Amino acid sequence: MSESKKKDSNELLNFLMIIIGALFVLLGIINILAWVGIDVGFVISIPAILGSSGLVSIVLGFWCLISGIGMFREEEYAMGMGLVVLSVMAVQTLSIMLTWGGIEWWTNWINYIILIAFIIGVLGFFWLVFTYKRYD
Repeated sequence: MSESKKKDSNELLNFLMIIIGALFVLLGIINILAWVGIDVGFVISIPAILGSSGLVSIVLGFWCLISGIGMFREEEYAMGMGLVVLSVMAVQTLSIMLTWGGIEWWTNWINYIILIAFIIGVLGFFWLVFTYKRYD
């Protein structure tokens, strides 16, 4: 008798994608509020930190959430979506981190989310590339 192959996604990566997706949605909303002039008080210079558009952060966070949930269910679309979301996240956060030269980046809590998103984006992308056969 042949045993059926049980799919086993990386639950840690799935959780991290869901968490970072939710954080990106939150950061995008904060960016839009700051852009329209609503005082968010606890955030320092959000437009310079998150880039030119909070909408991009919201969309990226939304699709990261969807991909993380889909990967728990071993959906085929989730792996491809995860590759795209993680690569875009890594590039977007890298471009933000390159502007940190000469400033005290560690003084703002949002920068830690950016740094963590970069690390998750890069490592998660390579993890999915090296384990793509599990989604066949």
